[in-house]
Amino acid sequence: MKRTAREIVVDETLINNKNINVKIGTVANRSCPETIYLYISFWTKPINKNLLNPNIRSIFKDYLDKIYEPDSKLRKFLQSNKFFTNEKENIFISNIPDNFNYNDKCNFISIELYLHTLNVDKGNNFPLNNKKDTKLFDEAVKISNIIGNSNPLINSKKFDIFKKSK
Repeated sequence: MKRTAREIVVDETLINNKNINVKIGTVANRSCPETIYLYISFWTKPINKNLLNPNIRSIFKDYLDKIYEPDSKLRKFLQSNKFFTNEKENIFISNIPDNFNYNDKCNFISIELYLHTLNVDKGNNFPLNNKKDTKLFDEAVKISNIIGNSNPLINSKKFDIFKKSK
């Protein structure tokens, strides 16, 4: 059976924000993927003064959505990116549990970003990551760092972010 998909757990030495986990992968054609995904996960908990707010889940969702707003650093970076050329077709998903902050527990959160690569255009043949060519992977790591360095994940005054459950 031929394995076509590939997922790489990004070494934490490559990620600036040590409170997040990052995986980069493709669902098909790892030697020349047309689409890759970034999967960023972490645990969070509201800082005490926000615990009683009944809208805490929607507040956190709005907080995460700022990462991919039209004027965000991430969107501006993707608009001129030569490896991920179809910025308007990218997919950004934030996964937040419905019972966010249930019983004052930490919450597992994930962010997924699906990026269309320049391999969509004929004649391009960039692998996700191999010994000879890591350009696509390196660019995906840059994007992961933009997400990881965004205000919702490093400068939050409302939510604590953790790599592992506490």
